Amino acid sequence: MMQDDAMPICPLCDLESDWCEHGLKADQKSRAASATLQVSPRGMAHFPGCPHKGDDDDFSLWAELDAPSAWSRLGNGEQIPATGGARPDLVASARCLDCVEHGPWF
Repeated sequence: MMQDDAMPICPLCDLESDWCEHGLKADQKSRAASATLQVSPRGMAHFPGCPHKGDDDDFSLWAELDAPSAWSRLGNGEQIPATGGARPDLVASARCLDCVEHGPWF
């Protein structure tokens, strides 16, 4: 019996899912659903690696948000308290527009 090692084919564009834009979006959505977000002092949620922070690795004023579907929930207007980091008193109230457009950076 032969083993089928073929990659799944996207039904929308007929390319392997790993190489098409639809597969990329599905992968980004999956990663976003389980990502631990970084929350700026102003309450803006970012994916780790977002270029807004630049090369500054000081997160002493930032929080972390590790909650189920936090990215989607923020997009629906929900405000979510931070779950950790240096400033667990922060509340995430908005999503970074660069992160919205480009998806998880990691």
